[in-house]
Amino acid sequence: MALTRRHFLTTSAAAAAAGAFGRLELLAQQQAPAPITPVIKELRAGAGIWTARGGTIGWLVNPAGAIAVDSQFPDTAALCVEHLLKTSGKSEIATLINTHHHGDHTGGNAIFRPKTKQIVAHANVPKYLKDGYDRATAARAQQNPTPATPPPTEPTTIDKTVTDTWSFDHGGEHVSAKHYGPGHTGGDLVIHFEKANVAHMGDLMFNRLHPVIDRANGASIANWTVILQKVAAELPADTIYIFGHAGTGREVTGGRADLLHHGNYLAALLDYARAQVKAGRTREEFLKSTDVIKGFEDYGPLVMRPLAAAFDEVSAGGKL
Repeated sequence: MALTRRHFLTTSAAAAAAGAFGRLELLAQQQAPAPITPVIKELRAGAGIWTARGGTIGWLVNPAGAIAVDSQFPDTAALCVEHLLKTSGKSEIATLINTHHHGDHTGGNAIFRPKTKQIVAHANVPKYLKDGYDRATAARAQQNPTPATPPPTEPTTIDKTVTDTWSFDHGGEHVSAKHYGPGHTGGDLVIHFEKANVAHMGDLMFNRLHPVIDRANGASIANWTVILQKVAAELPADTIYIFGHAGTGREVTGGRADLLHHGNYLAALLDYARAQVKAGRTREEFLKSTDVIKGFEDYGPLVMRPLAAAFDEVSAGGKL
C-alpha cells in the first residue's frame, strides 16, 4: 500500500520560506485536521510504522514493551499511544525517541509524556524546541487562536539527550541512536533497531519529495549528502528504512538505493544553485524557479521549499 504525505505538502511549503520552526508549527496547526485514518504495518521482527498525519512514527513491540520513534500531533499521538499500550500489554511505553524537533514529529510528546518512561532526543533539540515554543506562543497570542488549537511542543518533554551515539537493550532487541552532524536540522538522529534491522531516518529522508531544509536550526545540504552516504555504507544491505515523508504515490519505507538517490538529489540541488548564483540570478529570481533537475524528474518541478536554503547555503559558502 502506498503511503503518502499530502497533508505535509500543504503545510510545509510556506513554512520553509520563513525558515523558522515557530512558523512551521503554527502553519501546521492552522490547517483543518483531516479525518484520522491510521495505517499500522509491521515491517520486520516486531518493528513497524504507524502513519496518520505528520512524520511517520516508527515502533517496536516485544515482551519488554513498546518503543516509539516520533509522536506526530496531539490527536494522532493519542491514538498511537492507545494502540501501543494495547498491543504491548503494558501500562507504559518504555521509550519515545524524537528524530528531530519539528512539530509534526514532536507535537504529540505531551500526550506520550504521562504514559512514557523516558523521552529522548538529540542535545540540540531542547534549545530548538524552546526557541520555537517562544516564537509560536507569541504568534498564537497575536492571532488569538481557538482553544482547540494544539499548543507548540514544550522543551520540558525531553528527559534525556544524545550528543553523538546512544544505545540500549529492549527485550531481545538492541536499539541505537546516532547523530551524523547537521543535515535536515542540527539535531537529527538515526534510530536503528539492530536485530530487526529497521532504521528510522526521520526527515533525513523525503522519498521523491522536495525537502524542508531548516537552516535556521542548523541544516546543511552539503553534509546531508554525506550523512546519507555514511548511513547507507554503515548499515546492512537489507536494512529497511523508515522515511519521515514521501511524495504522492510513494512509500514511506525503502532501501539503501533510496537513501543514495536522495543524497544525489541534494548534491544536484546544490550544483543547480551554484550554477544559478554564478550566472548572476538574484535570490528573488532564484526562488521563482520551477525547473526540473535533470535525473531527478521523480521529484517534480522545483518549489520554494528547498530553493531558499540552497541559495543561502551556496551564497554563504563563498565558493561557486
